[in-house]
Amino acid sequence: MHRTATSGLLPTLLLLILFAGPGPARAQESSPEETEPAVEPDAPPKQPFRASPYLPLEHPAYSILEYWIAAGRITSLSPFVRPYRRVDVAQALLELVPVELSGGESAWLDRLRAELARELAWLADPGASHVGLSLEAAAGARYYSQTHRDPLRPELDGEFSDGRLLEDLRLELDGQAGVVAGAFRLWRQGIYRHDAQYPDGRVTPPREAFIVDDLSSRVEEGYLELQTRHARVFFGRMYRDWGAPYLDGFLRSAYAYSEEEIGYRVGTDRVFVTGMFASYPDFGADTAHYVSMHRLEIRPIDALVISLSEASVHGGPGQNVDFRIVNPISIWQISGDEEKTAYNKIGVLDAWWHATPGLNVYGSLLADATNREGSCCQMGGSFGIELPRLMSGWVWRANATAIQSLAYRTDLPWEEYSVQRIGIGWDKVDLYLFTLEADGFPLAGLWLGPRLDVQLMGEGDFRQLRPPAEELPDYPRILSGQTETTVRPSISGRWRSGGRFPADLRWDLGVNFISDYDHVPGDSRTEFVATVEGLIRTPRWTF
Repeated sequence: MHRTATSGLLPTLLLLILFAGPGPARAQESSPEETEPAVEPDAPPKQPFRASPYLPLEHPAYSILEYWIAAGRITSLSPFVRPYRRVDVAQALLELVPVELSGGESAWLDRLRAELARELAWLADPGASHVGLSLEAAAGARYYSQTHRDPLRPELDGEFSDGRLLEDLRLELDGQAGVVAGAFRLWRQGIYRHDAQYPDGRVTPPREAFIVDDLSSRVEEGYLELQTRHARVFFGRMYRDWGAPYLDGFLRSAYAYSEEEIGYRVGTDRVFVTGMFASYPDFGADTAHYVSMHRLEIRPIDALVISLSEASVHGGPGQNVDFRIVNPISIWQISGDEEKTAYNKIGVLDAWWHATPGLNVYGSLLADATNREGSCCQMGGSFGIELPRLMSGWVWRANATAIQSLAYRTDLPWEEYSVQRIGIGWDKVDLYLFTLEADGFPLAGLWLGPRLDVQLMGEGDFRQLRPPAEELPDYPRILSGQTETTVRPSISGRWRSGGRFPADLRWDLGVNFISDYDHVPGDSRTEFVATVEGLIRTPRWTF
């Protein structure tokens, strides 16, 4: 099962120790008579590299940042690889030309400048010390009409089908010193006791405690990262997303719960390789499986991003890690004796093209296969367009996705873990999904997202091997068995107020029109499927 809250304490203690060290000294200035300037008088000084914690993926800034990336107003941030470091977001804000922004966008910019005031001060004064801690807390609750977190797969029968109002408490710490940055985010949420995708709904196991015996707390993020200008080494857990705009990444997504890992990034903003390695406990046997993931991203010009990513899973009773499989070029299957170690490898090719100021095109191509005879290849992918300038302050998107298989497993019979249990990638399979959506920013702190989803899902089970094609003569290549069809118009949004103790309100309200629910012919349903969350946050205290 998932580790308890104490698993993130070690990174926090190390972080506090490292923060006791001195910050970088201010560079000594020399008089004009002593030296000649090495650059043109009007050239900006080169910024020193600064370690910085990451802006967590649940932060409201990502909605407006992704809009500005789509509109071509920000080019220094990747449209695919998130989260971003706080200082990199602050640097990106400096790219914006205020006269090009709508009134709502300008109000958002003012709000983000206040949020990132410390980082902007670093950029304005290259000699300023950047040693410090920041602390924030929040308390509130979230209402679920049912407790499957994917609104396109609601639980309409059984123990997870009832509406619930569940607690949400958070304590968050982050900071930086020298070449080290880190964070510790401890959350208590009622969904950890009622998540329909886990045995008995338990994301975290019950444990005895003083007064309260059934705590539902976990360290959502707890990490330390050593950072230099061209290399980073990561230890701990953190949410990541390698997906196209508003799509969960096939290989990494923020939908799955975080787990401990070792990660790295090497390169520049234009060309970099990033990846991770982890050993996750298996739910179906007394063993472990090993997960590795790597991504090469290239941005030859501001308007074009191309990347090649891969992931591999292997393991089994008594099986040790096979370093031939987890190497960064394992997508080419350089793994030696394939009969010795069973594995599953997944490769993804992503591209994003800012074709004109008013049009972006993006897509992903997926191949998923084990190393057993006849297993290759299950395919999938997505294609989308963005229209960021049809209306000031709004971006419009159309997406189409098809997935035949996304297994994250080998073909050994004892392995029956699924994507969400490993905690990394997109938790869908055997489907077509079509989406029309918009994102608007009319006021400071307010995001609105009307959306229409049409999902066709077959009975393919990523915990089982897909039968050979000749055994399924009546089924299409992707959809298997009886197809469940869902049409869902919805309105999502988020509003965070100003002030010292801001209110943070989020909602996703929709109506699901479902045909052949749970793949039962003739079982058609119309259901209101929604989540609403309200939090009161403390100020972000800095030390």
